[in-house]
Amino acid sequence: MFVPRQGKHTFNFINNLYSKGEKVIDFGSGIGSNAKLFSPDDYIGLEVNKTRILESIRAFPNYNFISTPLISTESDRLPVKDSAYDIIFISLCLHHIDSKTCKLLFREFRRILKKGGCILGIEPCIMPSSTFSNIIMNIIDRGDYIISEADYTAMYESESFNVDPINIVRTFGYNLWQYKATVSEKGNINKDFFTKKTRYREIIKPINTFLTYGKWVPLIYIIFLLLQYLILTFLY
Repeated sequence: MFVPRQGKHTFNFINNLYSKGEKVIDFGSGIGSNAKLFSPDDYIGLEVNKTRILESIRAFPNYNFISTPLISTESDRLPVKDSAYDIIFISLCLHHIDSKTCKLLFREFRRILKKGGCILGIEPCIMPSSTFSNIIMNIIDRGDYIISEADYTAMYESESFNVDPINIVRTFGYNLWQYKATVSEKGNINKDFFTKKTRYREIIKPINTFLTYGKWVPLIYIIFLLLQYLILTFLY
């Protein structure tokens, strides 16, 4: 419900950083809705959920989508070639992933990026001056790792990426951080860095869980009443 309402302007920064002919990986491509930001000839969407891959192919038949395994160990690899891509696009994805796994992914991102390539990303982030938005994000979003801009930056830097913050877009209860990350030749790869759930998340998670799964309770009850009515009507 909320992502489409955030508006196309949320992703307009891509227009200034991508040129047709640059090869793009859309990591965590979901149902493919961001594919249209790029040329079909340049684009590959990677997604873990096979059902979403099928939906993406149906909705965007001119684009290429590939199912990818979970990256959970140092021996796991994304199903794409080394040093072959100019841009890795990550949209509203990392806040669902713990920092240990993110660091494994960043290693893979370094592997597949061309020299001079970059990561373009957008993630919800905690803002010290936006208590209301911080609460709303954690109520309506399933991501357990909505962290601050500073923490996202530190996590990237721990795997030898320089981060260029582009903008914060405030829309529909979200603070969405737009950024560009490039490989640092002098960075400290594999430096220890670990995030945990923020205090907002620890307090609000039960509300989020209730909203996610609790909606089925009234639906099941309505179905029960309907079945009861039909049984009584036809049997008696």
